[in-house]
Amino acid sequence: MVLSCSKEANVKLPDSKSLPVLYSYISPTDTMIRLKLLYSLPIYDTHQMDMLAAVSDADVKITSAQGTAQLLFNPTTEYYELNASLYPIIPGQGYKITVVTIKGDVATAETEVPAAIVPINTIAVEAISGDYEISDRIKISFIDEPGIANQYRFGVLYSSVNNSQTDTITTDTYINELYSDVNNDGGNVSLAGLYYQGYYSDTASSAAFYDIFLFNCSPSYFNFHKSISKYAGEDPFSEPALIYTNVEGGFGCFGAYTSSVQRYQK
Repeated sequence: MVLSCSKEANVKLPDSKSLPVLYSYISPTDTMIRLKLLYSLPIYDTHQMDMLAAVSDADVKITSAQGTAQLLFNPTTEYYELNASLYPIIPGQGYKITVVTIKGDVATAETEVPAAIVPINTIAVEAISGDYEISDRIKISFIDEPGIANQYRFGVLYSSVNNSQTDTITTDTYINELYSDVNNDGGNVSLAGLYYQGYYSDTASSAAFYDIFLFNCSPSYFNFHKSISKYAGEDPFSEPALIYTNVEGGFGCFGAYTSSVQRYQK
């Protein structure tokens, strides 16, 4: 005979609240300074809340040695924006973002723009065929900036212009290779990524090319993207992964980079 008893438990859950979540990446070559602002969803909150809903009523400012400027919400893009011609981003300079929400929450973050643009030296593209697919292995090389701790991101955009239309169609290739120059300062670096092309159709009707980017990143930009690359989504067998943030009073990332780009004609 098995006896059992039960007792109703009254457990006080930890206090939690929605906090600002911001994403902003600045670069001297960008024409616009942009910031995306959302609210976090508290762990123990039972209320329905759209985590992807843009927050449109905050006060957003950027500050540096050249003064302070306001970013205004654009309802079309759902970003806070400021034309870079009015507030240029300077290589080697530090910047601070301050967000004050209508609820009174204050979130701040700082970053420094890398001083150098690191050029791409070589590009090699190799087609790799499977039974029903073709992929391109894209490889670049460059010389690391000596005497300075650097972090890099290698990315590619695939584009094509069809003969029947004039618009350029651009699709992210999902190549997102990251590299730190720890133990290889000033050395020659090679990075490679695989882009799945799918089954090729009539390639004679289009002019296809890759825009290949090398980003010299701030530590915040690099660490955030590195943590994202370890996140396995809803896989129940994956290890928990902490997402990097450099935001005080909230979550997210304020980062910076300089970039070099080359176009490779397919």
